[in-house]
Amino acid sequence: MFESLKDKLIGPSYTIFTPFKDTEEQEVDYEVLEKYLNVLYRRGARRFYAMAYNSRYSQMKHSEIMAFNEFCSKTLKSLDKDNVVIVGDPIHCSTKESLEFTLHAKESGADLISLIVREKHFFDDQILEHYSYIGEKSKFPLLVHEMPFLSGFNGKEMHWPSNLIARLPEIPQIAALKEDAKELEVTLEALKLEPKIKVMIAGGGKARFRELMQYGATSWLNGISIIDAKIAEDFWSACLNKDINTQDFIINELEKPFFSGVVKKYGWHRTNKALLEAAGLMSRKDRMPLKHLSDEEFIEVQEIYAQISNAWETFQKGEK
Repeated sequence: MFESLKDKLIGPSYTIFTPFKDTEEQEVDYEVLEKYLNVLYRRGARRFYAMAYNSRYSQMKHSEIMAFNEFCSKTLKSLDKDNVVIVGDPIHCSTKESLEFTLHAKESGADLISLIVREKHFFDDQILEHYSYIGEKSKFPLLVHEMPFLSGFNGKEMHWPSNLIARLPEIPQIAALKEDAKELEVTLEALKLEPKIKVMIAGGGKARFRELMQYGATSWLNGISIIDAKIAEDFWSACLNKDINTQDFIINELEKPFFSGVVKKYGWHRTNKALLEAAGLMSRKDRMPLKHLSDEEFIEVQEIYAQISNAWETFQKGEK
């Protein structure tokens, strides 16, 4: 089911970040968002993903999320009807509200909806019934956002049980899974779902994705390429062509300086939009309770951006 869609998910996918206006109300800045989507598209992006945390769903009202999803779907499909658009449901809501978001995604022209379960985990059938209900009612492709649960028994973080992962193909509407555990054992369990369910690797960067290719990984969510989709497109071409030199350059000269520096120091979710601001793509400002980097902290991001930008520019000149 949805085989052609699964094939279109092969390669890099790109986060849709949410820019906010620098006003008292901090409205979503749709003008800046549209420009950012256009920049990604012009540089080669064809798979776009609005998601729970990177897209700042936790900072938006549910009505705002729905409007955001619709804007992204319609904007990207107007650019190219073959663009793959993934949107999400709220981080915390009932199964029925997740269904409402799924039906809205379908009506708005998205290709999949990413569904996250943040309710406490008590037993596996609880999770399967959630996805099954939405799949049966919507007849729409689902992407499972697999990240650690909180146990309903002791409140501790727990990974998805291997038996639960293995049973996902019982639900025919599940077309894809975002593997967000960042633990090799869990990731390998998820990759066993291929090719029935397309597995998108999240976390660990291009170095981790390259290692996972030997286990069947063909899809990943980008990090450093948020500033220029051509970075990921060149990396993917280098993987297909076994061009180790290009792979190593992108990993060592572009990715590692950012992730081993400011991301390690300040955290991914506080530095991703700071990097976008350094690149002139959108403001780093967020709605509380997420605090954006201070001006002093932001200087460090600007310095790293200048370093990787210069390296990337020099590399591209050498390609010509």
